[in-house]
Amino acid sequence: MTDAAVTFSTAGILIAVAAPLLLTVALALVARAVPPAVRVPGVAGGVGGLMLVFFFFLAAEATFVLFQFGRAAGEAAGVIAMDASFAWPALKTIIPQGVAAVGMILTLLLLTVGRSPGALYGAVAAFWAAGPVADLLRMPILGIPFDVSQNFMGISAFTIIATCYLLFSTRTSLLYGTRSGRQIAARYEAIRKTNEA
Repeated sequence: MTDAAVTFSTAGILIAVAAPLLLTVALALVARAVPPAVRVPGVAGGVGGLMLVFFFFLAAEATFVLFQFGRAAGEAAGVIAMDASFAWPALKTIIPQGVAAVGMILTLLLLTVGRSPGALYGAVAAFWAAGPVADLLRMPILGIPFDVSQNFMGISAFTIIATCYLLFSTRTSLLYGTRSGRQIAARYEAIRKTNEA
């Protein structure tokens, strides 16, 4: 039997730092190619500014979640290879991490290429599924008891701040064409017509 251990080398640490940065650059390039749903001259509405910082933190979180999922899947595969009768218990352990991984990927995809209110609200729902819902699944599936002191069930400050930013930011309302974004555009158009008259 072999003993597997995770070691952190200099190259591994560099990859851990570079992966979110490269993912952010790639997402920003794709997202900038898709125009905002609503444009208002003089008002930031595309992917840039704080939205890029938000993309970086999302990419870092996604990288971490995918690393955890891959590691857990490898461990489950090792258990199944040793004894196939433990297949279901081994696979059960990766369900919460699988939900988190799918939720983060869906969040990134919807925020990058979606330009509708539905895409924004779907991204927020997927983001919450990747955090608190995945943590809640650990209780019944893995039998972990409820403990508020452990990351408050995945509702971290980042989840709450990110949700507020996505739902209430002027940039995101214009980028995804929400009702408030359309209202900003209508007010701008009314002012423009008044100034022309």
